[in-house]
Amino acid sequence: MLKSIRNTTALAILALCSGAALAANTYTVTIEGPGGHSNGDYGNVNAVHAGARAVTALGQVLLDAVIASMKGGATVNAIAADCTFTVTVADDKAAAAKPVIEKTVSEAIAAENAFRGVKKGDLVRGAPAEVRATVK
Repeated sequence: MLKSIRNTTALAILALCSGAALAANTYTVTIEGPGGHSNGDYGNVNAVHAGARAVTALGQVLLDAVIASMKGGATVNAIAADCTFTVTVADDKAAAAKPVIEKTVSEAIAAENAFRGVKKGDLVRGAPAEVRATVK
């Protein structure tokens, strides 16, 4: 269902008031981690779990935002190494929304890393062990 939601749908939802289309700004959140196989790498941070934490928190602080297109992971028996989703807000709220998105995603990332006992600088197979995120 989430895959079928597109930014055009988000724009239509934001344009409900006067019948005139409102401009919107869409941010893409990308979360990356080491991933792994669910057997040998059990306990690694999971990018989709971090993404779910972020989406849940964003839904509580950005009530007007449209959060869509969440995807990540490769297969059922793998720890997801990636997760992306979009956050669409009206242009008049975009400047205030971006720092909120960045802070909320950062807190979700920190929560996933803490839950798994991962600290900055830890390595898994020579790569960073923690999940990291960018908001563009």
